[in-house]
Amino acid sequence: MVRAGVFPSSPLRHNHAFSTRTLHLFHDLFCRCPRLSIQPFIKSLCDVQGFPFKPYLMQQFSSAYDAYLEVRSRIRKLVAQALGRDSPTWRILHACPCCQNELEEDDPLEIRMMVAMDGNDSLKRVERRKDAVDDSLAEVADSGVVERTDPRQAGSDYFISRVSVDEWAEENWRNAPVSVPQDSFREWVWKTGRCEEKWHNASDKNTGKSWAKFDENGIFLLICRHGLVLSLSDMVKSGEKAKYSLAAMHHFLEAERQHRVSNGEEAPPKGKLCFSYDVGCTNSKTVHRSPLAPLAKYMGYLPAVGTMHGYAHERACQLNFLLLYQSGAGLEDGETSEQYFSKSNSLASATRHASIFHRRQMITEYAYHTDNFETYGNLSKFLRNHYTQALEILRTAPSLRIRMHEAGIKDARVIFQWMKEEAAYLQNLSREPPSETLQMEYYGKLVALKECQAVLKDARHAWLSYRPGEHDQTLALERAQRHAQENERKILADVHALEMKLDVRVRWTEGSKQWEEAGSLVTGAKYRRALDKLEGLLVSRIFELSRLNISGTGYKMRKHLASALKKRSKSIQSAIVEYNTVAGKMKPKRRQVDWEEVVEYAFLSEFDILRDTREDIRERPWAVPANRVIITQFFKVIGAEDELNRVHQEIRRLITYMQQERDELITREQELIPTNPTLALQVRDFRRERGRFHEVHKKRLLSITKLSGFDWSTNSKYFFPGTPLERSNFTNLAAGALTADRGVEEDNNDTDDDDEEEEDEELVLRIDAFLSVATDVLEK
Repeated sequence: MVRAGVFPSSPLRHNHAFSTRTLHLFHDLFCRCPRLSIQPFIKSLCDVQGFPFKPYLMQQFSSAYDAYLEVRSRIRKLVAQALGRDSPTWRILHACPCCQNELEEDDPLEIRMMVAMDGNDSLKRVERRKDAVDDSLAEVADSGVVERTDPRQAGSDYFISRVSVDEWAEENWRNAPVSVPQDSFREWVWKTGRCEEKWHNASDKNTGKSWAKFDENGIFLLICRHGLVLSLSDMVKSGEKAKYSLAAMHHFLEAERQHRVSNGEEAPPKGKLCFSYDVGCTNSKTVHRSPLAPLAKYMGYLPAVGTMHGYAHERACQLNFLLLYQSGAGLEDGETSEQYFSKSNSLASATRHASIFHRRQMITEYAYHTDNFETYGNLSKFLRNHYTQALEILRTAPSLRIRMHEAGIKDARVIFQWMKEEAAYLQNLSREPPSETLQMEYYGKLVALKECQAVLKDARHAWLSYRPGEHDQTLALERAQRHAQENERKILADVHALEMKLDVRVRWTEGSKQWEEAGSLVTGAKYRRALDKLEGLLVSRIFELSRLNISGTGYKMRKHLASALKKRSKSIQSAIVEYNTVAGKMKPKRRQVDWEEVVEYAFLSEFDILRDTREDIRERPWAVPANRVIITQFFKVIGAEDELNRVHQEIRRLITYMQQERDELITREQELIPTNPTLALQVRDFRRERGRFHEVHKKRLLSITKLSGFDWSTNSKYFFPGTPLERSNFTNLAAGALTADRGVEEDNNDTDDDDEEEEDEELVLRIDAFLSVATDVLEK
C-alpha cells in the first residue's frame, strides 16, 4: 500500500488509508503553522470531499501520520549513512555552515563562534495521572501516573538524553575541586553580585520549582548566532536548573574536543567560544566550580550576557559580561534563543497534552524543518543585514571622532582607562564598613532615646498634673509612665553597649560633629534603599520599557506606550518621588530623576554609579552622561569593525559550503545509481532540500557588493570559495572543483539540463499534491 502511495491507519486490517501527498501536506503545514492540529485538518478534508466529520478519523490519521514520519526518519538515517554523516555528533558539529565550515583561508578571530542558550517553559506537557480529588500539589502528586508505555523514541540527534542531563545535577559534583579564574574583578562580581536576586530563573527558589501536574516543564535550547539549533533538552519536573546549561555545554564542547583529537589536533583551539545566556554571570560561576571547568577552559569558554537582558544586570556585571564590551563580539546581541522561542511557542497548544513520544516528535520535526527550510534559507539575508548595519554604524565614526575631540579624549586608550577606573570604583563600592554600621546604629539609638525620653517626660507631666474626676485615669497614667520608663532603660542599655564598642567617652548630642556625620550616613543609607527600590521596580518592568526603544517602534507608538505604562506604574512613580526626596537631602544633593529619564532603556546601567554616598563622583570623566554616551557609541563602532571581519569570513564559508555540498552530493548520487537507485533518489531529494536556496543566497550575497561603502578591491576575495579544513569523504571528488567556482558571479551561459528537469518535475508534483487532496478516499 505504501508503494501505491497510501499509508494505512492500522498494520493488519486496512479499512482506511491516507495518501502520501496528504500526509506530506499536513507535515509541511504543521511545521509552518504549529497551531494547526489534526482535527481542523481532517475536518477540512471532509468538507472538501463532501463527507460528514467523524471523530475516529483523527485517530486513524494520527496512526498513519506516525508511520509516515517513521518512514521519513529512517530515510534520513539511510541517507546519512550513505554520506558518512551518521555519527551521533555529526549534526551538532556541522549544523551551521557559517559558524562551523572552517577554511584554510580563515583569518583568526578573537571569538571563533558565538552561541546562545536559554530555557523556555512554553512547551510543557501534562503528565497523565488518575483524577485527583482537588487541584492541590500534594493531591496531584499522590495520584498515580497512567502514561501509556510507548517504546518508540523520538528526538534523533537533536535531544540530549535525560540520563546525560541528570549527570550534571549539582548533588553529583558539589564536592568537586573549584577552579578559580585569574580575573579578580570577575571573582569579586561573583561574590558580591545581586543578579541572582533580580533574575527569576537564577534564584534557587524558582529553579527548583516544579509544577506537579507537568512532567516536562519546557525545553532548554543551545543555538548558534544564525538561528540553527545545536541541541535541545527537556526540563523535567523542575525550573531552569543549572544542570541543563551544563549538560548542553558539555555535549557541545566534548563533541568539539573529540573531533579535534580525531584530527590529530592536541593544542587548544584558536579563538574563544562565546556562550550568551540571560544569566551568564551566574552560570559562569557555576561552570568554574563544576567538573566542566577544565574542558571549558581548554575550549576557550567565554561567558556573556545578551544586550536585551544585560541592561537589567548590575553595572559591574555588565562590564564583565555584556556583549557590547566583549572584544570580537561584533554587533551580535546574544538573544537568538529568544527569537527562536517567539516562533516555537506556537507548538505549545499541540504539545501540552501529547504523549512523551509525540511531544518530542513534534518538536524534532519542527526544529528540523525550521533549520532546513527557514533558517538556512535566510542565512544570506542575515549576512546582508548585518553587513548593512555595520556599514551604517561605521558611517558615524567621523562624528564620533569629533565628539571625542570635543570631550578631550585624545585616543581610544582613554576610554579603556575610564572603563578600568569605573570597574575599580565599583569594586570599592561595597556595603558600609563595620565602623560606619555601628555609628549609624548608635545614632539611631540616640534618636530613639531622645524620642523615648520625650514620651516619658510627657507621661510624667500628665500623671503629676492629673486631677481625679468622674472617671479615674490614675492606673492608666501610671501604666503609661511605667512602660515609657521600661523602654528608656532598654534603649539606654543598648546605648551603653554601643558606646563601649565605639569607645565613646562623651555621649553625642544633637548639633555635635559626630552627630552630624552619623546623620549623613543614615541619610545615605536611606538614599541607597530608595535607589534599590526604584531599581527593583524598573527591573520588573524592563521588557515593557525595552519596547519603547527597539528598532521599528515609531515616535507616536513610543509615546503611547510610555503614557500607558506611566498610568499603570503608580508604584514606580511613588518610588521616583521617594528617591528624589531623599536625594534632595543628600550633601551634596544627588541627581534628580523623572519619568522621561527612567523610560530610557540604558538608564539601568547608571544605577550603580549613583549608589555611593561617601564620595561624589559626578565630576569624574567616566561618570559624565555625555561621556557615557560617547563610550557606548565607541564600542558600537568597534563592534561594527569586528562584525565586518566576521561576516566576511561567514560569506566565504557559506559560498564554499554551497559548492562543496552540491559537488559531494552529486558525486555520491552518481555512485549509488548503479547499485541502489532508490537510495540515489533520496540523496538527490536531500540535495534539492537545501539546494533550492543556493541561487537566492548567491543573489543576496551579490547585492552586498553593491552596498554603499563596500570596497571591492579589498573584500572581493571573500566572495569566492575557499579550501575546507575538513575534506570530503569521497576521494573521487575533483581536487579543483571548489577553486573552479566563480563565487557569487552569475554565469548566464551555464545551462544544466538536469536542473531544468528537476524544476519541471517539482512543478508537476506540486500540482498533483494540490489536486490529490480533493480525491483522497477517507472511507472504504
